Amino acid sequence: MLKDSETSRYAVRRTHRTYTRKFKAELVAACQVPGASIAAIAGAHAMNANVLHRWLKEHASSGCHGQADSGNINRSSVALQHQRLPAFIPVQLPTPGPGSEAQAIEVDIRKGALTMRIKWPASAGADFASWAASILK
Repeated sequence: MLKDSETSRYAVRRTHRTYTRKFKAELVAACQVPGASIAAIAGAHAMNANVLHRWLKEHASSGCHGQADSGNINRSSVALQHQRLPAFIPVQLPTPGPGSEAQAIEVDIRKGALTMRIKWPASAGADFASWAASILK
């Protein structure tokens, strides 16, 4: 049983906030600016930062909070957002000509105070790519 002083607290039902697509797109874009604070952006708009984190996660997975054009989603921009870029993009390296100095792929790997320098012949770039992929797993 509720006390009389507590009844007024439950008399008005809380409502669920809804946001327009344009508003969501603007806040997602503001959060993606380098150095932007998600908590500060949420606080400036009197909302919980968890809501913005959810919108960013949804945007990263499906692009659903992209820029809206006067309330309507631009279908070509959504189609571009759904295209996935490959995780590894192969780059064709020029082959050294006869008499020129052999080119090499040089990589420095650092872990704590240790540094390992790798020199790999550019002619075996595909082998280096598979080796690097196995190291980075």
